[in-house]
Amino acid sequence: MRTHPIIAALLLGAGLAFISCNSKPDTDAHEQEAHATQPKPAPVATPPNLRDTLQLLAQQLDTVHRDGCFDEDFARLMTVHHAGAQRLAAVEIASGKDSTLRALAQHVLKGHERDNHVLTLALTRQPPKDQEYRPGNTKDPFMRRITAALAPLHQLPATPGPLDADFATLMQVHHQTGAALAQVELAFGKDAELKDAARRIVRDEQAEIKQYQRWLKAHPTN
Repeated sequence: MRTHPIIAALLLGAGLAFISCNSKPDTDAHEQEAHATQPKPAPVATPPNLRDTLQLLAQQLDTVHRDGCFDEDFARLMTVHHAGAQRLAAVEIASGKDSTLRALAQHVLKGHERDNHVLTLALTRQPPKDQEYRPGNTKDPFMRRITAALAPLHQLPATPGPLDADFATLMQVHHQTGAALAQVELAFGKDAELKDAARRIVRDEQAEIKQYQRWLKAHPTN
């Protein structure tokens, strides 16, 4: 039996349409599978913000537990304070470009590791049975000195960049408060080893402040 040419054309068109409609999902599925197997681009890591790091340190110092003992509370505060410097130094080492500042950052890490050993040992000793000051009394001489020592952390200078300049600027603030905190220990503390550590902190951090000041003078940002 012969098929009429028009009917044959219609049947052929319907067949092609059927094949086309049924093959599209397979093609889409194949493309989706191919895209799914391709590795996704890694997210771009945002470098830590130096200013945020120092502001976080200020918040942590404000909430450090205090027993009312001069030596132990100084050791707790300085341990947290040193950790803040180590975080700042880690950012400079990872993202900074200036070799002098990167070397200073490495010095901070090594020096603070030595101090942290002394501070940790102090916290393992038996504290005095009675309080030497009242942590909740803002008029207490020890509390007033601690508050004044840490106040610059709540009033940070402008940091418009670049990162190296911001690091030098903020490390000055950090070391200023660290030296002031150590001077409170020298005025009130009783533990000989801690007082030796406090003297070293004052000496080292004041010397480093001068290095940051010289660097900033030699590298004006304006």
